[in-house]
Amino acid sequence: MSEIDIQQSLLSIVKNPIFRIDHSGQILECHVHKEFNALPISERLVGRNINQFDYLPNGVDVVRFCLDNQKSETTFFSVPDTEGAEKYFEVDIEPASDSEVIAIVREITHRKKQEAELIQYYNLIQNIYQGTAASTGHAFLDHLTQQLCKAFNGDFSFIALFDKKELKTVSFSTYNKMLEQESCKIEGTPFENLHHEEIISIPADCQLVFPNFELLQKRDIQGLIGIPLFYPDNNKKAAGVMCVMFNKYYHTFQHYDKILKIFSTRAATELDRLHRTKLLEDSEEKFKAMYYNTPALFNSVDSEGKITEVGEYFLEATGFTREEVVGKMAFDFLTPESKSYGLSKVFPEYVQTGYCKDIPFQFVKKNGEIMDVLFSSVVVKNKAGEFLKSLTSLQDVTEVNSRKRAIIRSESKVSEDAQRLQSLFDHSPVGIIIHSKGIIKKINAEVVRLTKAKFAKEILGKSPMDFIHPDSQDVASQRIHNIYTKKTAHKNEQKFICMDGSVIWVEAMGTLISFEGEPAVQIAIYDITERKLAQEKVLENEKNLQRLNGHLTRQNNQLEEFAHIASHNLRAPITNMMSLIQIKESEQDEATDHFVWENLKKGVANLDETIVELNEVVKTSWELDKRKRKVKLSRVLDKILASIKSELIEVGGKVEGNFTAFDSIIYPKVYIESILINLITNGLKYADSKRSPLIRVRTFIENGIKYMEVQDNGLGIEMDKYGDKIFGLRKTFHNHPEARGVGLFITKAQIESMGGAIRVESKIGEGSNFIINFGTE
Repeated sequence: MSEIDIQQSLLSIVKNPIFRIDHSGQILECHVHKEFNALPISERLVGRNINQFDYLPNGVDVVRFCLDNQKSETTFFSVPDTEGAEKYFEVDIEPASDSEVIAIVREITHRKKQEAELIQYYNLIQNIYQGTAASTGHAFLDHLTQQLCKAFNGDFSFIALFDKKELKTVSFSTYNKMLEQESCKIEGTPFENLHHEEIISIPADCQLVFPNFELLQKRDIQGLIGIPLFYPDNNKKAAGVMCVMFNKYYHTFQHYDKILKIFSTRAATELDRLHRTKLLEDSEEKFKAMYYNTPALFNSVDSEGKITEVGEYFLEATGFTREEVVGKMAFDFLTPESKSYGLSKVFPEYVQTGYCKDIPFQFVKKNGEIMDVLFSSVVVKNKAGEFLKSLTSLQDVTEVNSRKRAIIRSESKVSEDAQRLQSLFDHSPVGIIIHSKGIIKKINAEVVRLTKAKFAKEILGKSPMDFIHPDSQDVASQRIHNIYTKKTAHKNEQKFICMDGSVIWVEAMGTLISFEGEPAVQIAIYDITERKLAQEKVLENEKNLQRLNGHLTRQNNQLEEFAHIASHNLRAPITNMMSLIQIKESEQDEATDHFVWENLKKGVANLDETIVELNEVVKTSWELDKRKRKVKLSRVLDKILASIKSELIEVGGKVEGNFTAFDSIIYPKVYIESILINLITNGLKYADSKRSPLIRVRTFIENGIKYMEVQDNGLGIEMDKYGDKIFGLRKTFHNHPEARGVGLFITKAQIESMGGAIRVESKIGEGSNFIINFGTE
């Protein structure tokens, strides 16, 4: 991936706006993530100065301070949103060089709201400290309940609060005695649906009307009168009810409703006070818990700048004891640079506004370590607007700043690594192709050279299959499929088509990678054409050598057989002639002379015949260089039939030819003539006397190989007995006067000398079928 690609990938991760700003405050570059919508920021800000933004009045000062000290800084600003509510932001500023900084904007509205809540709790506690005198509380309510019972001559009275679906008494009494508190379900009581200032009055028969009201059933109550209780700040939903109950029928009296409202008002007021007191107590506990236990460094500062209060986490984080902090000047815990910046820049503005937020300072811990903090403070005033104290928090950002610096260093290292990888990619001696979704996305210079292209753009955007030879496309497609599905590297050799149409052999190694956020295949290729040609040459030489070895083996076998036959066939006539000569020498009469000469003539004739046969075998075995030519088989057959016409007529034979499969073959003509005449005359010579000889000659092609078949209907051969001897020299299988056992031997030798083969299928009484395999021409 290029450096630009890496930068874009990194920027796409960062969700907050990033700015590059120079010493004067001018925005040189900005990146706004598409998901950021907290501010109306766009890339059109490039070229503007941050002083132009009202909400960044001290932005340039912070930038310059960051550059002058070459330290990370943070500033803050707020802007109103579309509904008028304030949105708060912090800006982390890091020096990128001597004259430029990198600024990252983050929204902190949520954190701001939490701090505002803390201040609200603090103010609430201050109001509590300045509140009114203590009330009578539940004792006051008990007294009020009894007075109500007396005022209405009731038998029982109570004040109860609604708690979800239940009615729970907080004060329950007779006119002179307090009772235990009780509760019951609201459903089935007169208090299910109450309205403001509505008086509930049931003079009699309460138990009949509300049979499920438990407070009535337990005490045989006949009548009741009650009024809902509403807190002063909520007159829509009743908080409870105040009620008087009677064992007998009751009569109302003048102004009873006004008296009941006075009681209810006093009860509601006291209940509201108790409720608010409880809320205040809860708030105070919550504030104290937040102040002392929240992982933020809280402290309070008086008008002189001295620390008056400090949270537990402050002490834990800094290592100081409370005694070492309280009473000391707040700025004395800062480094000299931060103290100077605080007194000269931050404090004057704070005096005017009464507020500062997330000012970057460096705090010196008790052990001397420097802690990066964000300083926030707000002035707390009394009702008269007079200064009481400053409530201050310090947020430890040491680790955050350290991570930011580490990120910047990491980004720099990533950039350097990307440059090295790009250089390695560009100058690799191996061609590298990256393709995704069937499209070539990236190549290096070696690919341009291998494909014989002029420019990379001639290749980019095309399918990788455009460069794969048809012979290799199935393998290449399967390889790409396996890389995507099995996620493992695959290596193979394939033919590659160059831009000029030439074909080279390449070795390809494909691996699955991520490119531009998508799965892609990276293929490393290098030219192996010379190696493949050398391999093909070696294979061709091996085949030639195998053919030559086979030929030599056959010749050796034939020579061995020839030597054996020659020694056997020549020895017998010679031995016979020597015996005749000995007879001539031992007996000198005329009869002996005549006998000897007659037998010598026969012996010489036999010897001559044997020598002629052996000469034919020798000629067949060694005439390997007979010139090949295109031979038309039908013409050769016609020539042979003309030469044996009289013989065919004599035996009543017939020869049929079928050369529809092929009629021409590249072969020595003398061999074709010899093969056909031997096989045809054999068919006539060994014809079955029971039927006229019929010989069929046909050609056929099987698996791309040319064959010729010569089939007769003669005597046939007993294959189980003579099958392995049919083509042997001087091997005969019928008592025919002209059988010599030479023709088939010569035929086989001729066929094999041309790289072919011959086999026979035969059955006694049916005939023989000789099948010649011509091999490849």
